[in-house]
Amino acid sequence: MAKYCVLRLTPDELCFNIGDERIPVLWAVLSQQYLFTEYIVNGVSEQENEIYLEFDASMFARSLNSLRVMAKSVKIKLTNKRQPCLTFDIDLSSLSIDSRQCVHDVPVRLVPRKEWLEHKMPDIPEFDISLEIPHLKYLRYVIDRMKNMSSQLVITANKCGTLILKIEVDYATVSTHFKGLQVWESRQEEESNDISATISIKKLAMFLGWDILHPDSVKCNLLQEKMVKLTLDVGEYVKMHYFIPAIAS
Repeated sequence: MAKYCVLRLTPDELCFNIGDERIPVLWAVLSQQYLFTEYIVNGVSEQENEIYLEFDASMFARSLNSLRVMAKSVKIKLTNKRQPCLTFDIDLSSLSIDSRQCVHDVPVRLVPRKEWLEHKMPDIPEFDISLEIPHLKYLRYVIDRMKNMSSQLVITANKCGTLILKIEVDYATVSTHFKGLQVWESRQEEESNDISATISIKKLAMFLGWDILHPDSVKCNLLQEKMVKLTLDVGEYVKMHYFIPAIAS
C-alpha cells in the first residue's frame, strides 16, 4: 500500500498509519493484550505517553518472516545502534536442542512531537450510508475478475440493504448485486435513493486481501461521490479503517 508506515505506540495500543501525501489510507489499531505477554512503553512524558516511529514497511515485514517457522518467542525493542532501530530478537530454540537466536534491526525515524498531529487518527466524516458487506472471500472473487476488465469500479448502496458493484467498459457493463445486507446507518430519506462512489478497483482489491484475518465484521461506509471507508473488526483486539477516495466523474 505504501513504502513507509508510521507506528504509534501507547500503553494500550499499537496503531499503524499509512497515508498518501497526508491523505489517510489505512489506520489499523491492535490491542497490545492481543499480541504480547509482556509490554512496556515509556513515552516522552506522563501526559504524552506515546512514541511515534516511521519505518520502511517492507523491511519491517521481512524481519517477521522468521515467525513463519515455529519460533519459541520474539521480543521487539526500541534500540540505539548508531541510529534508532526496532530490534526483533527471535528465539528459534524450539526447532532444535541448541539455542538459536535470530536478530533483525529495522532502522526507524523517531517522529518529533511537532509532527504528531499529522499521524493522529483522521477525522471520520458522517457518511451517507453504512452497511455490512458480504464475506470478503466472495467479494474478492468478484473483484479479481472485474479488475481484469476495468481500472474503476462504481459502488452503490441503498437503505434497502442492497450493495451493487459495477464496471463499465466500451463493450459491456458488468454488475454484481448483494441484497438483504444489514444497514447500520443511513441519511437517506427514501429507501430507493442510491448512494454511489467511483473508486480505484486496485485499491479495493488490496483491502480484500485482509480476509486472511477472518474478520468478525466488515462495514462499508459511503459518502456520495467523495469517499468509501471500509472498517474491519477482529474481535475486540483489531480494528482497521481503510480509506478510498472517490474518483471525480
